Amino acid sequence: MLALVHGSKGKRIRCIVWPDSGADHCVFPLTFALALGLDPLKMETQLTGGVGSVANVTYYDTVEIDVGVEAPFTALAGFTAGLEAQGIGLLGQAGFFENFQVTFDLKTRVFHVDA
Repeated sequence: MLALVHGSKGKRIRCIVWPDSGADHCVFPLTFALALGLDPLKMETQLTGGVGSVANVTYYDTVEIDVGVEAPFTALAGFTAGLEAQGIGLLGQAGFFENFQVTFDLKTRVFHVDA
């Protein structure tokens, strides 16, 4: 579990940590942005692929991410309707993996995150 925070609003969520994560940025369902009080009409947009289809409109803003390991950090995160069916976020290279040493042991299906 991690917490996304924007201003005074926060949301605890589950995310996928995947050993071959090709996600450039952390990406979450669009409803998470709304729960944080973000307005998609005021956010930067970009078409992204790989999250349900090849042309997902993804809305970006800076949020605080707290994984409970060290102090929370800020990251540019995307929000898209393409993840609504899954209801979970994807942790990306920028905003997550760049901040931690992540070790995967695929044989035992265990991963470890070090600050």
